[in-house]
Amino acid sequence: MTGPDALRRENAIVLDAVQALLGLISADVVAVAVLVETERVELTFWVRSRTPEIEEDVDQAVFELDALFSEEHPLIESRIHVGHPDPTMLDSYGRMIFWAK
Repeated sequence: MTGPDALRRENAIVLDAVQALLGLISADVVAVAVLVETERVELTFWVRSRTPEIEEDVDQAVFELDALFSEEHPLIESRIHVGHPDPTMLDSYGRMIFWAK
């Protein structure tokens, strides 16, 4: 899938990811990105510290995003990094959908 259809799909998945995160962004979350590929969606979280609560919130975000898909169902994966996103690598992260002040 290329062109306008791919962009429409990516936009829809990014909006769904934002919806899936509602209520799950705590003060320990620094940033969140979503990378949309043909068969896979990756949510990347940067956090101040990795805690059981953060891991539960990430799992919940993946669950919520998964629940928003109907027929199309890509693999949804998550990554958690302690620290801040590398500004020189922003393109490789996909779309940044949250970045704390």
